[in-house]
Amino acid sequence: MKMRRRIAGILLICAAAVLLWTGAIQAEKQKTRVPDFTLMSNQGRPISLSDYAGRVVVLNFWTSWCPDCRAEMPELQRLQDELAETEEAVLLLLNQIDGSLETQESGKRYLEENALTLINLYDYGTVGWGIFGVPAYPATVVIDPEG
Repeated sequence: MKMRRRIAGILLICAAAVLLWTGAIQAEKQKTRVPDFTLMSNQGRPISLSDYAGRVVVLNFWTSWCPDCRAEMPELQRLQDELAETEEAVLLLLNQIDGSLETQESGKRYLEENALTLINLYDYGTVGWGIFGVPAYPATVVIDPEG
């Protein structure tokens, strides 16, 4: 009896693994394009995803109060400096503004105080939550040249 339960358990695990594996293959086949969006930048002008068509776009969702977000900023600055040399890819920060814990001013102040020259877009939830469903920060999304 115990042997039958073990065999049934093993078969169940194998079946689940096969289903997950085939689901991953299907997900890979069903590539979806990221919808275009436009957000105001810390440079005082609107920036759209379509401005970077044909390039790899790295989106980093962050807040100034997030310790992990702050910890990765020096590395993101180095990455941006490297990407700027090739122009094959671009890094865009998406500052997640909620109006209470995070404001445009707090994000801008953090970048200025830390001498970070990253392109920062102010996202009031339309991209982070609305398009990507980002559950926590920091989060990074890489978009291939086809979108």
